[in-house]
Amino acid sequence: MEIHELLQSMAAAYHQKNPRHPHGVIQFEIDPPGETWHLNMLPGQEPRLQQGKDPRVRFTIITSSDILTRLYNGELAPLTAASRARMRDPAPLDFRLERGLSLTPEIYAEIIAFVQRFFNLSTPERILLGREHTRRVHGGDAIALYYHPGFRSAWYTLKKGEHLNEPGDTNPFPQAFIFLAGHGRARIGDEEINVEPDQAFYIPPGTEHIVWSESDEPLTLIFLAWGEGA
Repeated sequence: MEIHELLQSMAAAYHQKNPRHPHGVIQFEIDPPGETWHLNMLPGQEPRLQQGKDPRVRFTIITSSDILTRLYNGELAPLTAASRARMRDPAPLDFRLERGLSLTPEIYAEIIAFVQRFFNLSTPERILLGREHTRRVHGGDAIALYYHPGFRSAWYTLKKGEHLNEPGDTNPFPQAFIFLAGHGRARIGDEEINVEPDQAFYIPPGTEHIVWSESDEPLTLIFLAWGEGA
């Protein structure tokens, strides 16, 4: 499919799922092949896709035709494509603020909400799990699941010898690890423990947390975080 067909299909699906979407102009830079499109979303009207730039745009989504196709086919979850260990890191599905805007928590939440709904065409919205759908984040193969201000979640899988996080890694909000498959070890604060399926562990704010696999079977877990800043 051509780029405009992919974007138009996504826009139509987004409008069906979310007819009261915030109105405005969203811009897309697809490179390669080096095309720019913008989407007008006006209250009560079908989204209108046009080629070229629009001076009214507030933020621009930046990606490639390959990533756009994988998103369209459901092979890559939108937030997985947008994930990064640090905000300054590049991502396959990235964004740029326009018109001198600053990245406030409110604007960031608006962008992420748009990304996770617009680029997932399925209803109900489906995310495929498995290593083939992951990206490398924080030392593990990750699938970002769902985000809402004050909540985030992800699916991780680790091969033998791989570590999720590094010594000294902490966060200012509560977290939890829920282990689904495999065996390994974890360091939570000053405690080093065995981890295995059907176990969940709470991680208090400000606590170091590292997980590593010690079995031939991949260590698979769900990561949850909640509270202010998550």
